[in-house]
Amino acid sequence: MNWRHLIDAARILVGDSATRQTRGRPRQVMLKRAVSTVYYAMFHALCLSNANIVAGLSTDAQTRESWTRTYRSLDHSPARGRMARSGGLSEPAVQQFATVFAILQQQRQLADYDPHSRYSRRQVINLIEIAETATEGLMATSTMARRPLATLVLLRER
Repeated sequence: MNWRHLIDAARILVGDSATRQTRGRPRQVMLKRAVSTVYYAMFHALCLSNANIVAGLSTDAQTRESWTRTYRSLDHSPARGRMARSGGLSEPAVQQFATVFAILQQQRQLADYDPHSRYSRRQVINLIEIAETATEGLMATSTMARRPLATLVLLRER
C-alpha cells in the first residue's frame, strides 16, 4: 500500500483546495474517512519502513515472505502505546513521527467509533498536513536512524 496515495485519497475526501471535487462543506462521513485514511497512510509507511529494515529488499521468495510477514506484524494499539512513551528516540524526525502517529491514531479512533465526533475541513486538512510532514521526515531519515523505531514497535519487552 503506497502511503503517498493514501495521503492523496485523504485530500480528495476532504475536498481540499488542490483537489476540490465538490462545492460547499464536505459531509462528516467524508471528513471522518479522511482522518482514518491519513492515519492509515502513516501506519503503512511505518510498516514499509519496518519491513525494509528487518527483512530488506529482495526478489527471492524467502525474503519476500519474510518482508511480508514483517510488514504485517505491526499491531496498532501496542505501537501507539510504545511510541507515546518513546522519549528515547534520538533522531528528531523519528520522534516527531512517533508523536504524530499517536495523535492520528487517537483521532482515527474518534472518527471511526464516536458517532458524536465532528470535524471541520480545516481541522482535517491540518491533520493531513502534519501527518504528511512527519511521514516524509521519517522516510527521509537513514535506515540506521529508523531502526530504533522499528525495534520499539515490533519487539515486545520481557
